[in-house]
Amino acid sequence: MDDNKFERLRNRLKEKADDPKARAVTFVALGDSVTQGCMGYGVVEYESVFHQALKRRMERRFPGTVVNAINSGVEGDSADESRVRWDRDVFLYQPDLVTIGFGLNDAHAGPAGLERFIRAIRDLVVRLRTETDADLLLFIPGMMMKRDNERIHQAHRAAVPGFIQAEEAGYLTLYIDALRKLVLEMDLPCVDSYRIWEQMENDGVDIHTRLANGINHPDPAFHEELALHFENIIFGE
Repeated sequence: MDDNKFERLRNRLKEKADDPKARAVTFVALGDSVTQGCMGYGVVEYESVFHQALKRRMERRFPGTVVNAINSGVEGDSADESRVRWDRDVFLYQPDLVTIGFGLNDAHAGPAGLERFIRAIRDLVVRLRTETDADLLLFIPGMMMKRDNERIHQAHRAAVPGFIQAEEAGYLTLYIDALRKLVLEMDLPCVDSYRIWEQMENDGVDIHTRLANGINHPDPAFHEELALHFENIIFGE
């Protein structure tokens, strides 16, 4: 990783740690239900979600600093649908760091929605680079359910066939591959969650045991792992 990529963020963390009167470091996490902190059915873990874990990690590195972590995750949202709230939920805060996490809902649109998805991510990145000084971190989503399983709540049973159909058609991997190409094209710092899930599967882990709702929400332990990966990228480790 280019150590200069997050130099401004690291300097802001130090500035606030050294001077209590300095503006707080602001971190906006934009995305879908994973970013919101949705886990098991009807459960939102506002403290266990990855951006709160990352906030704590940054504050431990810079004792005395203050990081305002803004939760701009919305359950069921897609990249293109989120456009209507970019100004309100991201740019309003003039953030120092923005994480972007979409794809799990977008993928259900299949090949027909792929161009719209990538265009939205690209447009957001261009705006952030043009209109803010924020450092950016994109994360590629992890896996969704591949079969019915006992973790799925009765209220979600009607959605199961659609998820299985999307998996069998390879829709999510289509979107994952497109995101990976965009990351290279735009030189975007990125955590590839899908590769982490692939490694878990290769190691013999039943990925459904790591989905808090049995469908598409990673468990709290994975959120902590995600925060660690973000921390390593930000601090060049």
